[in-house]
Amino acid sequence: MKASSIKKEFARKELLKILVAISVLMLGCAIYYFYIRKDALRSAERRAEFTLKNTERIILVHLGRIETTVNAIQPMVEYALDDPDAMFDIARNTVKSDPHIMGAGVAFKAYYFPEKGYWYETYAGRQKNCDTLISKQLGSKEHNYFQMDWFQKGMASSKGFWSDPYYDNAGGKARLISYCLPVRDSTTNVVGVICTDVTLDTLASIIKNIKIYPNSYCTLTTLDGKLLVGPPASAKHKGKFHIYPKVIKSKNLIVTLTISDADMYKRLRKSTLFFSLMAITGILSIVFISYRSMQNLWKLNEVRMKEQHIEDELAIARNIQQSLLPSGQTIKSIKTLDIKGLQIPAKYVGGDLFDYYVRDNKLLFCIGDVSGKGVPAALLMAISHSLFRTISAHDERPDIIMEALNNAISENNPDIMFITMFLGVMDFTTGAIRYCNAGHNPPILIQNGQAKYLDTDPSLLLGVELSAKYTAHELTLEPGDTLFLYTDGLTEAENARKEVFGDDQALETATRFSSQTAEQQIEQMHQAVHVFVDHAEQSDDLTMLAIRYVRGDNTLVMENRIQELDKLEPFLNHFFKQESLDMTLLPQLDLALEEAATNVIMYAYPEGEKGKAELKMELKDGQILSILSDSGTPFDPLQCPDVNLNVSLEERKIGGLGIHLIKKIMNEVHYEYTDGKNVLTMTYKL
Repeated sequence: MKASSIKKEFARKELLKILVAISVLMLGCAIYYFYIRKDALRSAERRAEFTLKNTERIILVHLGRIETTVNAIQPMVEYALDDPDAMFDIARNTVKSDPHIMGAGVAFKAYYFPEKGYWYETYAGRQKNCDTLISKQLGSKEHNYFQMDWFQKGMASSKGFWSDPYYDNAGGKARLISYCLPVRDSTTNVVGVICTDVTLDTLASIIKNIKIYPNSYCTLTTLDGKLLVGPPASAKHKGKFHIYPKVIKSKNLIVTLTISDADMYKRLRKSTLFFSLMAITGILSIVFISYRSMQNLWKLNEVRMKEQHIEDELAIARNIQQSLLPSGQTIKSIKTLDIKGLQIPAKYVGGDLFDYYVRDNKLLFCIGDVSGKGVPAALLMAISHSLFRTISAHDERPDIIMEALNNAISENNPDIMFITMFLGVMDFTTGAIRYCNAGHNPPILIQNGQAKYLDTDPSLLLGVELSAKYTAHELTLEPGDTLFLYTDGLTEAENARKEVFGDDQALETATRFSSQTAEQQIEQMHQAVHVFVDHAEQSDDLTMLAIRYVRGDNTLVMENRIQELDKLEPFLNHFFKQESLDMTLLPQLDLALEEAATNVIMYAYPEGEKGKAELKMELKDGQILSILSDSGTPFDPLQCPDVNLNVSLEERKIGGLGIHLIKKIMNEVHYEYTDGKNVLTMTYKL
């Protein structure tokens, strides 16, 4: 009885083990099944994304080629406006230039060509399913193009656009979309519209060839929901579907890829029975133990691989982030600037940024610190870097740039990440800087061997409040001055005793290297921080940017645009201050040099040709030498006859007054043509 009880107990335990093994194994198979199902979904999503991107590229290339063709014939049409019959030749050549163009034409406003009547719409096109070209004048009561959307929209438009789909009864006899472009006369008034037709069959041939699964298909619609290319007749509409849209905003199109649930999980369903049989036949303790061991080993290996993969990706991200930093190569040619930056992230990637570049004789620069650390901060840093370059390329007002940056970051910022930033625009011919501070650490200003913090009025952080306003301030650097910018990774650097580097120590270090180059200033500040923290782990990103203004060669370069004359007065003002000259002499010299520069900008180069005027100032032997040179048409202004000021304005000949004024102000004026350049040397004795 006792032995029987022991056997029953043993059997019960073994049965319990088997039941536990079955339950665990079935649970494992179920989890694995759903994991594979999820992986199949991710795989389909990746394939769909790649396919849609490729389709977008094909459509953009296809339609872009049409746009390029039409844009190229626009000047031909405008040039031939005095010959209405030439429009037929232009239309035919347009159709012949691209086999995908169904037809092309030019429609003009009423009675534009009086001899052609009220309507005049030249058209050349292929007949459907035939390569034969036909040419005709389509405008009539039956084909009143004045009431058509593409013509009305084209007459009101300032650039090209794609029309909504329509059926063309008069020309192509097919469903079309058209690329339209306004035609302007010599007074820039819109007098007609160029229209190039592309059949929807052309787009359909692209869309219908997209098939990543046996029963998947693509459709093409406009942004307002009009169907251009629908699903194929063989498409099955039963069961669940996965839909992946791709918006092509520039062409007002949406490409949608549809994948059936049956296609996506077909292989998974076939393997379900196999997994079930594996679960049933594998209910042995040894198999269970082996499976558990293998599962643990597999998980461990997966963790190691994931860790290695993360490390590899972070290393790539670090390299990408470092590549965003400016190289400084373009600054080396600017003799009045000495600039150097350094960024050392605390982790693989950091949230600090600095950037600078030169545009229109100005240095645009910024330094910023993103809240948080790691990958999220690095992503926002990269976005901010790109936004700074994009926005500042169109505006050089620091407050306006800062407002645009804030709006772009605030619009889509669910995690309320913010950025502190100091942004400035420096005229490196005068040393004048306009800057804006969005809650960033005040820069260190190094002047006359002393360092002090710039007294800034910080505005709101970037990303906190949409439409926030920012205020710009100004300062002027004299030769030898440095503006030293940094993030809080400098002043808040900690050593092993949790002591911080601090504002005072940063200021003291900056004072010691006040007379050194920008690179030496950065190196010595970094060395001071390194010695202070000793071997303690870096707790925050460290970023520094030194902008040092040095004495230049006093040369001003102006393009042959009248607006460039605005640079002359600040340039002369800087030269007079630099050489400690009597400022009362400035107006006379400015007047004479403005006359000389105006002559070069207005008359040295043929109309429409770009050129430059270079003015070099020099103080020598008690004389101010002003050397103005250009590579325009050879011309000696000193050969102009003297102006007779004793006659009335009506009797006086036009011209010559400017050079007369220059001769009166300057003590000596000399002209020569050398090395392909006009060189006018003007001497003013002090």
